[in-house]
Parts: sequence; C-alpha cells; structure tokens
Amino acid sequence: MTNEIELKLRLPSNCVARVQRSPLLKSLSISPSVTQNLYTVYYDTSNFDLRGNDVAFRLRRSGRRWVQSIKGGGSVAAGLHQRYEWETPVPKPQPDFTKISDPSLIRLFDNADLREQMRPLFITECKRRVRTLRLSGGGEAELCLDQGRIVVGDASMPFCEMELELKSGSPLPLFQLALDLLHTIPLRLENVSKAERGYALAGIKPLPLKATSVQLAAEMSVNEAFKAIAWNCLGHLHSNEAGMLHGGDIEFLHQMRVALRRLRSALNVFSKAFSKAAFAPMAQELRWLAGQFGPARDWDVFVTETLADILPHFCDHPGILPLQKKCEQIRRRHNDEARNAVESAHYTELMLKLGAWLSADSWVTPSDLMGLDNRAGVDGPGGSGGLGGSVKEFAGTLLAHRHRQLKKYNRKLAKLSPAELHEVRILAKKQRYAGEFFAGFYPPKKVKAYIKSLAKLQDILGVMNDTAIIEQLLSEVPGTGDERGEYEAVGIIRGWVASKALTKKLELTNAWVDFDKSNSFW
Repeated sequence: MTNEIELKLRLPSNCVARVQRSPLLKSLSISPSVTQNLYTVYYDTSNFDLRGNDVAFRLRRSGRRWVQSIKGGGSVAAGLHQRYEWETPVPKPQPDFTKISDPSLIRLFDNADLREQMRPLFITECKRRVRTLRLSGGGEAELCLDQGRIVVGDASMPFCEMELELKSGSPLPLFQLALDLLHTIPLRLENVSKAERGYALAGIKPLPLKATSVQLAAEMSVNEAFKAIAWNCLGHLHSNEAGMLHGGDIEFLHQMRVALRRLRSALNVFSKAFSKAAFAPMAQELRWLAGQFGPARDWDVFVTETLADILPHFCDHPGILPLQKKCEQIRRRHNDEARNAVESAHYTELMLKLGAWLSADSWVTPSDLMGLDNRAGVDGPGGSGGLGGSVKEFAGTLLAHRHRQLKKYNRKLAKLSPAELHEVRILAKKQRYAGEFFAGFYPPKKVKAYIKSLAKLQDILGVMNDTAIIEQLLSEVPGTGDERGEYEAVGIIRGWVASKALTKKLELTNAWVDFDKSNSFW
C-alpha cells in the first residue's frame, strides 16, 4: 500500500504541445518523456457498493501488462489528491481477489455477493506522456500528461489533464511549479478524479457535501492543528466546486460559502496564536472570494425561500409575478458571476497559493520555532500559542474567552440595535465554528448540546437580519414604466419579512435562555 499524493491540473487540449515544449519543465526533467497508451476498466456493482465504501477498483492495461489497482480514503484540497493505493500485477484482464492483502479490503471483498455482482462500469482510454522531474528542494515528482476520454456505453467525455505525483520531498514545490506554469498555460485545478467523472457520466450525480469533522489529536501542536483544520476547510470547499459550476443545485454554492466562512474563521482563531500580519494576505484574498459568493447566495435565499413562501398567498396580485421574474433574472446573473469567479485564473492562482502557503508554514516566525511565542493578554485568549503549545489548552482558552464575550450581551439583549444584533450573530457563528473545529477533544453529547444552542441563536438572528439584507436586494431591482403593482409587491415583501423578524425577536429571549443554560464543554 502506498499513500498517493498528486496535484491534478486541467488544461485545454490545444495546450499539450506547449506543455511538452515548456522550457521550465525541460530544465527540471531528469528523464526523457515516454508515451504510454493506457486502457482502464473501472468496476462496481449495479448498486454502486464500492463507491458507497469510497473505493475505486480498476484494471489497467499498459502494453501487454495488466495491473489491478484499488484506491480508497484520503482527501482532495487545492487540487492535491491524497489517497491510499494498492497495486498488483494480474495475469489477465479479470479481477483477482486473491491479490488483495489489506485487512480492511479483504473484509470488503470477502462478500461473495459483492464479488459476483461486480461488472465493468466504464472505461478510460488515454495517451499518457510521462517524465520525472527534480523539484526545488531536492524532491522528485512524476509528471503525467493525460489526454483521452471516458466511455460509458455510447456516451463519452474527453479529458486533458496534468498530474504531478510526488515521489519524494514536500508537496510545496508541486504548488510552486504549478504557479510558475500558470503564467504561460491556462491551467485549472482538477478536484474531481477520473473515477468520479466516470460515475457522473454513468448517471450518478454528485451530491452537495457538508463539512466533515476535523481529525485532531491531543498531542498535536497548535500549528499542526491549524493546518489540519485549514486543509479540512479547503477540502469542503473543493468537494462542492464541480457541482456549483454545473449550476443545478444551489446547495453546492451554499456549501462552498460555508466552507469559505469556516476557513476565514480558522484564520481568525489561529491569528490569536501566531500573527495577524502573517495571516493578512490570505485573509484579504479570501475576502475577495467571499465577495463573489455573497450576493449569489443572498439572492438564492431571497428567491427560493422568501419569495417562494410569499407567492402562494399573493398569487393573484398583479405585481408579485413580474417582480419575481425580475428577481430571478438578477439571481441568475449573480450566480453566473460567482461561477465566473471560480472559473477565473485569479481563483486558480489563489487556491494554488493557499496550498503552497499551508505546505510551507509561511506564518511561523522564528520566535514560534524557539517556543517563545506567548501572546497572553486581556483582549485575547493567548497563553498557548506557537508551534509547541498544547492545542487542547489553546482551544479551551479561546472557547472560554468567546463564551464570555457572548455572555456580556445577556442583560442588554432587548436594547440592542439591528447592527449590534448582527454583531452578536457573527460572534455566535465564530464560536460555533470554533466549537466544531475542536469538538473531537470533548464529550460528544455536551458539544452537540452547546452547538445546537448556538445554531438556534444564529438562525433567529439571521432571520432578524434579513430585513436589512432584503432591503438592499430590492434596491437592485430595476423599475418599469408602470410600477404601481410592483411598488405594492415590494411593500408586501417588506411587511412579510418584518413580521417574521418580529416573531423571531420574540423567540430570541427563549433561545438566549437555552444558550445561557447550556454547559460549557471545554
């Protein structure tokens, strides 16, 4: 078994010759380019049991040689694919289950019904150009330039991509190399494997994915915990990217926005342990991306939830439907702008820079390395920053500090202005994300109860904040020559939203009492 680490990049098919002639790649090459013709068959059952177990099973022919490969687990973030891979030669183009040696895979394939039901599901045909590169820092990578197609029955899908598989050293030079190539070749991160594209072509569409729990260990340093959380957030972002670009389910965009908020929150949390100045460049770039997602998500919610609730009650009103059509056009425009941002060279460069930044520990200062960084203070959690500090101690201090900040609003909640209530909502959201990041250190039941009370507060305050957001959205709607009906429709919407906000304001007191009673779990 090997842990396969590779950076996947998509490129236009007419750029293959440009890659082959690249002076940079030629200068790094320590082997000649070799061309292989690959024919790969992917297997699964009619119920997609292997996919359900996060396993890809394939047989690949290169020349006269057949190799059986099983891939499973791992993650994808910033184009960097990390998966466990088991490869073994087989004498003929048929699955050979006796070659499987990993205990967990033996248990899976020990099922006679599963073995009986496995059938070829799709194939890939590809011309692969392979060379070995010597990376900066002394590591090595195998560059594979693949051009071919995925075939399912009579349907096919072309692909053209470059894989940089790390053979030794750090992943950092992979990102640096991709950034250098980006100046001359229109590359894009490829966060979807050939297997996932084959399943999609077979009719198995991807679903929006929510955040997964972060796997932290008590012995981790604060620095190691930050990287684990940041990679988790990037994985959440990129696992929804293909679905968002497809433009079907609005939940993909929502999950990308949540992932981005989680990542920005992680930067905020760990700037308490390291340096805000070191985090500032990435924070600024992520703020740009948040600005691309925000309007699209706000319009999605307004059209698909708020207006969808109002329409059945006022379907005969002459102004509602014309207004709804205008809003739908604006919603689509903002969604197009969000997709254009994700498809832009700026986005690709940002994600590659993030991958390089996380691989290089760029935020770490010499005092961190010496274990001298200790930023305790009245206004921040402090106390356990730097590379060597205990992450659990840091988490407990930070969570307690933010909890106290929230509690300060207890007695004056009823007197807070809308702007101040919005600040409370942001603080509750940040505390919720921090609680979720560090949840693995604490009793699950206590964490769940506390997070649930925060989520309820956050939802109520969000509805109360909708009045300001929707007022801003309505200001974007263009007028017409005959606006009387639409003016009335706008008034109906304002009244509807204000009524919901008032109802939620009455609920806020009870929700705050529940939060006040919830026990801290740290």
